[in-house]
Amino acid sequence: MKRALVLLALTLGGRQAVAADTPPIIQRMLDAASTLSYRGHVVQIEGDQAQSLHLLHRAGTDGGEDRVRSLQGTYWELRRNGKACQVALINARPAHDEALVAAAFPSLLPLRLQNLAEFYEFAPVGSGRLADRVAQFTLARPRDEFRFAYLLGTDATTGLLLKASLIDSHGQVLRQVFFVDLEVVPTLADDEWRHEFSNTPPKLQWTEHTLGKRLPASAVPWPIGPLPAGFAVSNYLRHRAPHSDQEVEQLTISDGLATVSAFIDSPAPGEHPLLGAGRVQDMPAYGAQLAERHVTVLGAAPMATLQHVVKALTPDAAGTTTTPATLPAASSEHP
Repeated sequence: MKRALVLLALTLGGRQAVAADTPPIIQRMLDAASTLSYRGHVVQIEGDQAQSLHLLHRAGTDGGEDRVRSLQGTYWELRRNGKACQVALINARPAHDEALVAAAFPSLLPLRLQNLAEFYEFAPVGSGRLADRVAQFTLARPRDEFRFAYLLGTDATTGLLLKASLIDSHGQVLRQVFFVDLEVVPTLADDEWRHEFSNTPPKLQWTEHTLGKRLPASAVPWPIGPLPAGFAVSNYLRHRAPHSDQEVEQLTISDGLATVSAFIDSPAPGEHPLLGAGRVQDMPAYGAQLAERHVTVLGAAPMATLQHVVKALTPDAAGTTTTPATLPAASSEHP
């Protein structure tokens, strides 16, 4: 029944972004994150991968403070205050903005939706139960072709976000994160907040991350054409491909919720890279020839977004004539 309501809601509504104040449902989520302190356990599911987390949250401005740690698989830990994050891993590597938002979803996802409110319509689609609480469900339906929908479950009493599901245009759940238990408390004492967890690996490497960071155009050696409204380049890397001497350039492009990665390289002789729509490890992908090089764009985003990103890329213009990417037909798109 819930999926039927979502599919019906996806077919309704306008297609153009409009200027908008913060929708009431988002304001309730923001107020809950700012005024409530809580502890609980969270499950994240994407494809056939799942992980469980322990989450502590203290009330405060800018979404309060969060402390999150993994409970299975490779250990990691997150400490967030405002836009400043500290991430602990056994082997330090760059932290992805999208993953940090998912880890602290009750406080960070509403902030991102507030920033992108003009691109969504918010429609109630029923009620139910989550984490032993009465919940209200709202569909954040995109107004354009460049975003997927979100199904949001909020606590009927407090407005706290209890569950968020990323829904494609066919009504299929691509990713979801939700509380399995939740305890709202008057406050979290400093002793609990600073407590060192048992079974924490002894040699963690901590890295700093600023949420929502965007690169200036001068930091990217590629001229970038117009991107979909709300999207911008958030990171650029140049590195060697695993088990190869092949150099790969990687651009990360995001609107704060949807993140896509563009990989630009020169295929080896005899290699047959992706052309057109397809999938890379079950992730939507789109490949095209970019002058003498090849670009593959992938991410949990509509095919229109991936194509638009490819079209925006042109070769390094230093001493050369820029040549647009050659776009194959997208008739092979998969849901």
